[in-house]
This record gives sequence, C-alpha cells and structure tokens, in this order.
Amino acid sequence: MDISRPFESSRLRFRLLEPDDREFVYRQFSDQDMCRYLSEPPMTREQARETIAFFQDPVGKPYLRYGVFHRESGEFVGTCGYHHWDEERRQVELGYDIWKTFRGNGYASEALAMLLLICFRYLDVCHVYVLIHRDNSASIRTAARAGFSQSDPCRALDEPLQVCMKLTRRTWEERDVLHSVR
Repeated sequence: MDISRPFESSRLRFRLLEPDDREFVYRQFSDQDMCRYLSEPPMTREQARETIAFFQDPVGKPYLRYGVFHRESGEFVGTCGYHHWDEERRQVELGYDIWKTFRGNGYASEALAMLLLICFRYLDVCHVYVLIHRDNSASIRTAARAGFSQSDPCRALDEPLQVCMKLTRRTWEERDVLHSVR
C-alpha cells in the first residue's frame, strides 16, 4: 500500500492534507470545544499551514496525518494518523479527531480501523498505542471497542491527564479472524 495515495472505507475518504485544507485544519484545531481534550493549545491559521506542510511526503517518516472526508458529501470530517512510529521497537501511536457535528456516527471507529490496517500491515508494528484525555469517555470507548486496553505509557505523557491504551498485533489478528467468521 502506498500510504501517500488516497483510499476509502465504506463511508469515508482519506488523503494526505493539502494546502487548500488550511481552513478545515484551522477550524478543527482552533475550536475551544474540539481542543479541550488535546494536549496542544488552539492553533492559528499560520500554525495550520505549518501543520499541513509538516505532514507532506510521509513515506519513511515516523508520522503521517490524513484528512478524512465524507465519501458522499465531500465534507471534512476530521483527521487521523500516526506519530512516534518506532521501527526498532515495532510500535506506533495513533491519533484521530472528528469534527463535533459528525460525532456519534461511528466515523472515529471507521477511521481507527483503517489506521490499524495500515499500522499492522504496512508499518509491520507489533504494538499500537493511543493517548486519550481521561475525561474523553467517547474516545476511550471507541478505542476499547477496537480492542485496545489500558496499559503503561509507551513514552512520556504530554500531560498527566492522559490514559494510555494499547492494542497488540496478536489481539488485532484474533479479533479480525472472529469478525470475518461472522
């Protein structure tokens, strides 16, 4: 799989962030409600431009971020990706954020499933982590439904209010087999 090429899931389209996405990224990460569970403060338009530039050409880099769009309407739903990819330790950390008007529709779960496929099949990792603000119960439930369980942190936490959750390749493969049998 070429991680730079766009791809789709049943309801979503994923592609690398582009300069024309600046207003979407700015809206996503400058909104106080959206930022309440993030470890970074709200961003400026210039920081949105810099963020997009940072995530260009991800091949071989320890990070990647996709823009997530609704397949039918083309609306910007959010972003998702990985960071802190450690090839030697065969582990990576994921992140996802869904714009507030799209929450509660399973889009985070759908995006997370695609990221897990990339991580376990393309990056060949053995452990995937997510760091979630302890008050973000919806995101904790999303990760748990995907098979994650609480664990010791894989790295120093950005803030003390984060919960670390982990999913192993073995657990993911076992769950995948169970889901394909049904």
